[in-house]
Amino acid sequence: RFEIEHRHVRGRNLGSNRVPARIRVATFEQLCALLGTAGEVRDLDALLVETGRRVPALVPWVTGHPCDTLAHAPSWHRVLATVEWIAANDTTTVYLRQMDVEGVDTKFVERHQRLLSVLLPLALPAANAGLETQKAERAVDFAGRFGFLTKPSYTRFRQLDPTLPTPLPPAVTEVTLRTDELAHLELSVSTVFVVENEVTFLAFPAVPRAIVVFGSGFASSRLSELPWVADKDVVYWGDIDTHGFAILNRLRGHLPCLRSILMDRETLLAHRQHWTAEASPTRRPLTDLTDKEQSAFGDLVAERYGPGIRLEQERVRFSRVRDALAPWTGCPQPSAPTVLR
Repeated sequence: RFEIEHRHVRGRNLGSNRVPARIRVATFEQLCALLGTAGEVRDLDALLVETGRRVPALVPWVTGHPCDTLAHAPSWHRVLATVEWIAANDTTTVYLRQMDVEGVDTKFVERHQRLLSVLLPLALPAANAGLETQKAERAVDFAGRFGFLTKPSYTRFRQLDPTLPTPLPPAVTEVTLRTDELAHLELSVSTVFVVENEVTFLAFPAVPRAIVVFGSGFASSRLSELPWVADKDVVYWGDIDTHGFAILNRLRGHLPCLRSILMDRETLLAHRQHWTAEASPTRRPLTDLTDKEQSAFGDLVAERYGPGIRLEQERVRFSRVRDALAPWTGCPQPSAPTVLR
């Protein structure tokens, strides 16, 4: 496994002695035998040969990451098969579930998606690489990043005007539709309300020529997928807490004319007995709030009334909800006096 070089050492008491001075490993094979890595080297060589034959673009990565490659040796042939299939097919027309590779299913991809996320950009043709970059800007999941069809988003809404003609069956007042399909189904409404709480959504009062959208998880990107919404009067009502204002700020970034209701200091102070605590408030600046909204948000960030103050929308008295909707319903309701402290 190695050669030993000696040298002579002279001593007054022991005289001249020949002792080991250096070990010389002359060949790579000797080094592998010395380190006990001969088997791993053979395996890596085999993986390099297979990679070079099937996906040559990955050879530099394998040579640069031998330990990572060996760690995936038992499944490397299936990893290469997955890369080959994605590089050779138009993924924009299929779901990840439809990938047809021997020994590969969605669970396999999920277990190896970190490795595949590194290898695929190296192996994809230039056209697909451009698509991958484009998808990466707006999708964080593996399927979306590499151009596969992704699970569609859905929008749930209620009609608030039973007399309004719509393309829906007459008996239907509440529906959940794929957002991409709803984008092509313009409703004859003038106002779109967006609320975050489901019970509030179900109890929302009747309003002429209006719908209410259940916005739980209703990301701004989904709202922007409905082009006809841009021509409507869009009104947002969320919790009075820092994250509620953050959602409002994000939505207004896509719809500058969006308005809010019941998200002000007066509503907050009129419901002191209903305050709860916000677990992890945000303090990042919000640039798209109105002066009135910014003032209420500033009070929360500065903890003017206490730490983490929060008023959930389902805790707001319903008489105040009716008052807030008076500009749209034309039916103001008397509400309890506001006490400011």
